[in-house]
Amino acid sequence: MAFPVRSWNGRPIIDHGRYQLDFRNPEVTAHLDRVIDRLVKEYGVGYIKVDYNINAGPGTELHADSAGDGLLRHTRAYLEWLDRVFARYPDLIIENCSSGGMRMEYSMLSRCSIQSVTDQTDYLKMAAIACNCMTALTPEQAAIWSYPLRDGDCEETAFNMVSAILMRIHQSGHLAELSAERKALVREGIAYHQSICDITKDCLPYWPIGLGSMSDDFLCVGLDGGCRHFLAIWCIHSGTCDIPLEKNCVLQQTYPLAAQTNYQWDEETGILHVQMQSGTARIFELKK
Repeated sequence: MAFPVRSWNGRPIIDHGRYQLDFRNPEVTAHLDRVIDRLVKEYGVGYIKVDYNINAGPGTELHADSAGDGLLRHTRAYLEWLDRVFARYPDLIIENCSSGGMRMEYSMLSRCSIQSVTDQTDYLKMAAIACNCMTALTPEQAAIWSYPLRDGDCEETAFNMVSAILMRIHQSGHLAELSAERKALVREGIAYHQSICDITKDCLPYWPIGLGSMSDDFLCVGLDGGCRHFLAIWCIHSGTCDIPLEKNCVLQQTYPLAAQTNYQWDEETGILHVQMQSGTARIFELKK
């Protein structure tokens, strides 16, 4: 075998037909350095996604006091390798895949430019994940998939976009098969995201009605940019919701601009009262 791999009881671990290379081994890092150098220098690659969704078990006892010791040394060696890659190519963007949240921790987040938060394919469930994910990482790192459905409607398309706009848009879905009206909503969402991302990267998240859960009727997360706040609201089940915000501010719906929304804003009390239908989502801005 060319490269020693993580093992258990002296046997290499195989998961989905793949080995987990042991980054303590200099042959492993030398091989991967050659791969990165070729991608960047010969192909001009500037964005690499590291997507390795396997579970290699509790670690390796090879050249270690215990499996945990082997795993710890392996992960530290991987981080050191990443640091050397970024030292050689400071403009390279490496996206870290969370692998169901198992790799969404700060040793990786402090190095990788962007984090794929989840592969959740139910856009209604994605809302709760998007609402809460900024408890773990910054909005400018949080990549949320937006994937309008073939057989969806305008509200479904807007819902998908709202989940991603305040963070990093991973745009997917069957875009070529959308109606002109739904394509326009995607374009509007991307343009709005681009117009605010220089502001949102410096914002602090807050949860006016608390952290969301999969069973909530309404979900809400805000980004505090000082004089300008951004607020994403998702309605999972039809109803009304009172959302406490800052007083004496001007509030307006900013995405989607043309969509009708039943809401009342009390500037003196700072309460936003919304009535929404199932599967709808909106973004509002609050300005002092």
